[in-house]
Amino acid sequence: MRHAAFGVGFWLWSWWSAGGTLWLVCLGVELVLARGGVRLVHRLADQPTRSTETGHRWAAVTVIVAARNEGATVADALGSILASDYPCLRVVAVDDRSTDQTGEILEGLAATDQRLRVLHVRDLPRGWLGKNHALGLAAALVESEWLLFTDADVRFAAGALRRAVLLCERQGLDHVTAVPALLASGLWLRLFLGWYALVLTLWLQPWHAPRADRRASAGVGAFNLVRRTAYLGVGGHAALPLAVADDVVLGRLLKSAGYRQMMVTARGGTVERPGEPQLQLQWYPDLKSAMRGLEKNAFAMFEYRTAPLLSTAAVAMVLTLGPWVAAILAPGWHRLPWLAADALVGASLGFAGHEMMDNFPWPLSLFYPLAQMLLTWAALRSAWLTLSQGGVRWRDTFYPLRELRSAQSEARRLR
Repeated sequence: MRHAAFGVGFWLWSWWSAGGTLWLVCLGVELVLARGGVRLVHRLADQPTRSTETGHRWAAVTVIVAARNEGATVADALGSILASDYPCLRVVAVDDRSTDQTGEILEGLAATDQRLRVLHVRDLPRGWLGKNHALGLAAALVESEWLLFTDADVRFAAGALRRAVLLCERQGLDHVTAVPALLASGLWLRLFLGWYALVLTLWLQPWHAPRADRRASAGVGAFNLVRRTAYLGVGGHAALPLAVADDVVLGRLLKSAGYRQMMVTARGGTVERPGEPQLQLQWYPDLKSAMRGLEKNAFAMFEYRTAPLLSTAAVAMVLTLGPWVAAILAPGWHRLPWLAADALVGASLGFAGHEMMDNFPWPLSLFYPLAQMLLTWAALRSAWLTLSQGGVRWRDTFYPLRELRSAQSEARRLR
């Protein structure tokens, strides 16, 4: 009897090490593959700003910006676009039912620069998300070879557009999307955004976007440069009128239609300007705003389906908190592989934080379980609010859940 008890005890004792080692190996393989994939992502700052071809003709580009109550940021954003050194540039800014000074600011900028055209939207047609309607309205009025959809709070470096267009020409791309450098103040906001970036990267695997044999696609609202023929080929924004994550859905439609796309990172400066990112964005001013922002699109990422959201949330919490719990409960040295797994995830968060923002302190990465709990809470709260309200309320406009789900179904059919 004593030998049997000893055998069971030894088995349980050894199980801790075996489980931790297996967990560590699987996690390590996944992160190594992801790290290898991230290395395949081009840096926009590494691209040239001048063509080596004799007599190179710069294609016409129209930058389209939708702005609703963006009076605090729109002047700097539009000013940086108009300061671009791109030679064939036009800008269309849409004042989307703003109740602040956005419209007046845009008109003032247009009065000093003839390349800027301002449109004013007073009413939102039924069946449209405000931003999607504004972008689609502007796109229908221009005939340039390339369209660049961006946001009213993104700041551009002078050569960013040249680099992106030349990248498209050299690689034969129809769509290039760029991840801006994030400006974040406050430790908890940096922790949350760094973890969010890491999880989204592992989930979407955007480095596979250029491959025709992979379904992975890419789309970032801060910078979506699309060949106009490709944009019209997928139906433009009329094909995604109620898509909450319109940037992601546009990328999926383009990829499904066979157009070539690529995601690049805009963090990091050039040799001439080492401290200046090609694109920079203060996505949210604080953690509360970031959590509030996910109310709109977190549930939409799961196509408004509860079961996938709940299962994903449960798996994510187990995968994130499991090693910490095991490291506490495991006896003696058997906790070492679990601690190694915790350290590996923390290091990955540290790398992700430094990729997205310059001011990410490494010790902060030890708190990644807290970041996952915040992310899970934001996703669950997004679902609860959407279901309890019967839709999404965003920027003083209510969008019924029935219409949002119908739009998601149509988007799936088009893919």
